Amino acid sequence: MHQLQKDPIQSLRYWSPALFTAFIAWIALLFLGHTPIVRASGLALAILGITASMRRMGFVASIGGGLTLAFCPIFWSQTGGVVSEPATITIAIGIAGFSTILMVLISRRYYIGIGLGIAAFVGIFWSQIGTPQSLRLTGLVTAWLVYLLVDMILLTNPRPDASPPQAPKPYHTIGILFLFVIGTVNDPLLTLLIPAILLSLLLSYAKLPTWYWVVISISSIIGIGLLTNTYLLREPATMNLMGWRDATRWLDISRLIIDQFSVLGVFLGVLGLARLSRWYPPLGTVTMIAYGAYFFLGLVFEGNYREVLLLPLLIIHVVWMTYAVNTFGQWVNKTMKSTSHVWTHLVSGLYLILPAILLWNIIQTL
Repeated sequence: MHQLQKDPIQSLRYWSPALFTAFIAWIALLFLGHTPIVRASGLALAILGITASMRRMGFVASIGGGLTLAFCPIFWSQTGGVVSEPATITIAIGIAGFSTILMVLISRRYYIGIGLGIAAFVGIFWSQIGTPQSLRLTGLVTAWLVYLLVDMILLTNPRPDASPPQAPKPYHTIGILFLFVIGTVNDPLLTLLIPAILLSLLLSYAKLPTWYWVVISISSIIGIGLLTNTYLLREPATMNLMGWRDATRWLDISRLIIDQFSVLGVFLGVLGLARLSRWYPPLGTVTMIAYGAYFFLGLVFEGNYREVLLLPLLIIHVVWMTYAVNTFGQWVNKTMKSTSHVWTHLVSGLYLILPAILLWNIIQTL
């Protein structure tokens, strides 16, 4: 999003992989998944966010990662559904757009306008179309939270041979707080990301006002309370905190990941985490903590929609896979002594085989 402040051509080039990937996902969701336009748009926006978070890992690789997530079985299981009321959709988009433009003109701060626009759309969407504990809203919020966290950490903790570190931008801190509050109110399971969010803010050396810490602390306490009441105290409880002792559950989670990305995908994920921890220790640590929180959820959760609730885990795994592909591509490019990065793009192009296979599997079931 920092690219919005630069030349429009540079901005378009930076965002073009995410926009292209989201468009392809949107078309597939509409015509192959027979998904209503609002639901398809929401899911495509999630793909836009997660692809943007991987943009610094390569132009082609980020496209491959975004499409891999879009066509993996768990994400694709959110397709279909009944058609929503077109008038409500139009009103929501219209109010959101008007709010964004108005606040940008008044405040001269685009991030305030964007925040208000998102708030208007989510508020109308949630009250008129969505439902509490909306799985799709949770996925959308998580995808953009990951984008903000990744973008903030890479900006404030670059490699020593890269650009000098910068302070977090206002859209990072405000966006993280806004999405966390909205996501927690929708589904308290998002509080599982509290350790990763707090650590990312600390590692980014963000200078935040007292009210910011008060709001995020109160939201965290409320979220933990809602999580306890919703998933632990109700009968029957949907969480068994001792479930992690069952070895079959560990195997089940491992099979779930393999079913999404294959054994090669698991290997790429492990390799990506290892390289990320080597070159970007703050990002490697934050993503590993978030991944561990949702892996633990998979071990103890016994309710419905367990696979879809583990979508944040899959999002992080795709980020690791994409970084592994980019790292391997750079190694090949350096080995071939190329200065044009052509080998990096060629290796990343092979990554597109995985979403192509996943898409073919979808077509086979139609």
